Amino acid sequence: MKQIIKIHAISLFLIMLSQNIFAQNTREQIYITFEEAISRSLTENKQLRASRYGVKKYEWQKWSAWTQLFPRVTFNTRYTWIDDSTFALRDFSRYFQDDQSPFGIKIPQTVFQEAFFTEIDVSLTLFNGALLYGLFIAGANEDMAEYSDESTRRNIIFLTIKNYLDILKNEEILKLQQEYLNLSRLNYQKAERLYQAGRYSKAEVLRWKVEEQQQQSMLVNSESVLRSTQSTLCRIMNLDMRTNLQVDPKIPQPILEESGNLSKMSTGEILQLIQIEDAALIEANATLSVARKNEEVSKLLYKNAYTGYMPTLSLTYSYAWRENNTIELDDYSPQTLMINLSIPLFTSFQNLSNVKSQYYAYKQSRESFEDELQNTRLILTQTVNNLLNLRTQKELSAVNVQYTERNYRIVEQQKEQGLVSNIDFIDAKLNLQNARLTDISNQYDFITTMVELYYLLGDLKSIVAY
Repeated sequence: MKQIIKIHAISLFLIMLSQNIFAQNTREQIYITFEEAISRSLTENKQLRASRYGVKKYEWQKWSAWTQLFPRVTFNTRYTWIDDSTFALRDFSRYFQDDQSPFGIKIPQTVFQEAFFTEIDVSLTLFNGALLYGLFIAGANEDMAEYSDESTRRNIIFLTIKNYLDILKNEEILKLQQEYLNLSRLNYQKAERLYQAGRYSKAEVLRWKVEEQQQQSMLVNSESVLRSTQSTLCRIMNLDMRTNLQVDPKIPQPILEESGNLSKMSTGEILQLIQIEDAALIEANATLSVARKNEEVSKLLYKNAYTGYMPTLSLTYSYAWRENNTIELDDYSPQTLMINLSIPLFTSFQNLSNVKSQYYAYKQSRESFEDELQNTRLILTQTVNNLLNLRTQKELSAVNVQYTERNYRIVEQQKEQGLVSNIDFIDAKLNLQNARLTDISNQYDFITTMVELYYLLGDLKSIVAY
């Protein structure tokens, strides 16, 4: 009986283990197009969602700044109880309630053992420099949040396009390397047979074996790169990074057309694309717009620091019912109107230190903005130079593929006739493979660099609809 229970327990454990392994190895497969990838990134990306919530936050902060200038109405009521001894000490009216008192004075009762008091207060700020500047600061913060949201949005679109194109590039490279691996494996097997027949030396067989291992290593590396790129795109689209992502191999026609147009442009025309004024670049580039707004906010905070020297003026109106021993509002109602003027005379240099602190914070943000502007121009220059280099490399690699293909066919025919060695044939095949891999990389890198250029210039909409 114990053996049967033991067998059942082991069986149950193995079933659960196999199910767990199967679940781990099972990856959800999703097929997605270029447009769907961008659409999902714009709706599901966590960073972009957080940015939108930031815009909402600053919208309400702006409303909060306005409410500081509105009147405030408060209703106050309280109940008080005092012990007998304290009540006896405070209530002098009981000594003057008798009409026959020698003093001839009757004092109303103003102290009660159980007392109720109710009032309504209305307060209004007539002048407060900090509150007025708070409106400008809140408005500038809202604008900066909107610019930041747009910057994040464009960055997500660019990263989606870049990783999508990287997946297509790596898939083409992987497909080509798989073909060469299969060919190398067949050649190695053929070399083994010829060696067994005494027609190949051991060195020639080992050379083909090394070739096969090299192709296998390159294939494994390409698979790793592809998986990493797929995981990155899944991360941007807020998908499970273990998802088996399959993408549509088609590149949108507007991107291909613009790539063709750039290929036909002269070097001077391409360089002219980045010769724009600072104001136009700041307006076009969302990241620079955010930096500019941050400088404006810092400047407003610096000016706001001077409000510590300004007077404040406020008004308070109170309508109350005199404290008595009933909860009913049946006593007379005193009314109070008060206007308060406060002028800071000496604050132990707190205002001075605050002004200085905000001044240097403003100078810091200004220098940071200028540095960001220059850095953007540097990146634009590097991107354009890279684009020009890739255009040349793309043209060269296309010609090189034609040359190496022709050379490979010639060497292949000569090998069949015994005119070239096995090593020469392998070298010709490797040259053709490298030429094709380089051509694929150059084609996609040129398109990706073009997209980056339009992203930096704030002109992604000219090549991508979103």
